[in-house]
Amino acid sequence: RTLHEVTLHESIRYGPGDAVEKWLNELLCLDCLNIPRLISGCPLPQTCDLYYVNRDTLFCYHKASEVFLQRLMALYVSSHYKNSPNDLQLLSDAPAHHLFCLLPPVPPTQNSLPEVLAVVQVSLEGEISRQSILNSLSRGKKAAGDLIPWTVSEQFQDPEFGSLSGARIVRIAMGYGTRALELLQMYYEGNLLEEVVTPRKELPPLLLKLSERRAERLHYLGVSYGLTTQLLRFWKRAGYTPVYLRQTPNDLTGEHSCVMLKDLRTEEVSEQSQWLSAFWTDFRRRFISLLSYQFSSFQPSMALNILQNRNSKETANTLSSSELALHFSPYDLKRMELYSRSMVDYHLIMDLVPNVARLFFQRQLGNISLSAAQCALLLGVGLQHKSVDQLEKEIELPSTQLMGLFNRLVRKIVQVFSNVQEQAIEAEMVVSKDIAMEPTIRSLTDDLDEAAQEFDEKHKKDLEKIKELNFEEYEIRGNKEEWDHILKKAGSTAVEPPHGKFKKENQRGKFKKSGGKKGKFGKKP
Repeated sequence: RTLHEVTLHESIRYGPGDAVEKWLNELLCLDCLNIPRLISGCPLPQTCDLYYVNRDTLFCYHKASEVFLQRLMALYVSSHYKNSPNDLQLLSDAPAHHLFCLLPPVPPTQNSLPEVLAVVQVSLEGEISRQSILNSLSRGKKAAGDLIPWTVSEQFQDPEFGSLSGARIVRIAMGYGTRALELLQMYYEGNLLEEVVTPRKELPPLLLKLSERRAERLHYLGVSYGLTTQLLRFWKRAGYTPVYLRQTPNDLTGEHSCVMLKDLRTEEVSEQSQWLSAFWTDFRRRFISLLSYQFSSFQPSMALNILQNRNSKETANTLSSSELALHFSPYDLKRMELYSRSMVDYHLIMDLVPNVARLFFQRQLGNISLSAAQCALLLGVGLQHKSVDQLEKEIELPSTQLMGLFNRLVRKIVQVFSNVQEQAIEAEMVVSKDIAMEPTIRSLTDDLDEAAQEFDEKHKKDLEKIKELNFEEYEIRGNKEEWDHILKKAGSTAVEPPHGKFKKENQRGKFKKSGGKKGKFGKKP
């Protein structure tokens, strides 16, 4: 076999220096890389301003406008965007698209075009009627355009989100991207409008200060991009929150599409509901469940970066004793305690790690503090179900160090569970009351005098009641002669009644003698 090398030195479609090829390249901005370098240096981001680009003037085929357009497209190409003639047509004709550029400080005496530091292309979306969203969701179809409203409404089955107005950042050619996003947010929040725009009879200027143009009323800013570690870090630093991550990767790039949102705190929506926090909480719960399926190939560092959201004001909750019993039995807790004391092997608790990881990343274990390596280890073992050998390569730590971190991690979790059980037992116990000893207002002598006075008054009332009672039925009957006679017979054992207490015989007549009968108090004489 003979190997032949063939080299193409001449273009097949166009000849060298073809006029049609040159015209086509200039028209479609295909030779935009032939741009001179920046000569103004790198100014401070705080000194740069964002300008609104009038697209009618940009595509008017003026010589200065063409040069400026070439600089814009050069930034797109250098930022590794896949450009095509369709993108250029979309930029020029799409009514919902707007273009902004970040420029360095321009001296008043400058008569040439300024150098472009960053380009931002946005598309206004939203304001879809509730009935249209309901009809589309019921049929399982989405209308063309409005990428973020339709995607979020479908994922969360929320027909109200489509009625909000927002701006999707289609492209951002980053050099000073953070400063450009900061000014763009301030612009749509209405914090840059200072002057009143007067109508112009001639062609509007190519660049317009944001303070001279009234912004559209928006509720949020959004972006959709192919997920990479660098881009995720950039958009999170800008304050955006992920709400959607496509489970299947793109066929060409192999990246998962990610949608991130940022709500605008304008005066019109100062009392808006916490819809973004609710979307983030639901997205986090679903992402945690999918980490063992479609997202198991993610690096633990990337997955951990997605789950950490500093913009969320959600407070950490602590499990109750009843909730803890739903996830772990007493035997499970005992096994974890034994492993924390290094008395058993880690394989004995591997079945418990997924529940522990799910509770931790859903912020249900209180304000427990773990290092970044421990969080990545817990995520890889508990949510992605990876082995220690595999995590040794991804986290770049030896297995012995990983196992030491894992043991300290479990020790902290066991301490949290013990505190939960102790608090539950303490709540069931009788609550002791603190007795406050305070001096009395009155002295002891005053209390005794008052009690003596009350006793005297009560005693007088009791005596008056006794005097009013009738004691005739308790009087001793019989006269003195009858009692003397009885006492003589009874001897010394008899008790002598008091004198003067006998009734006269003629009063009742009960002690008269009757023939052959015994008397009342004695036998027949």
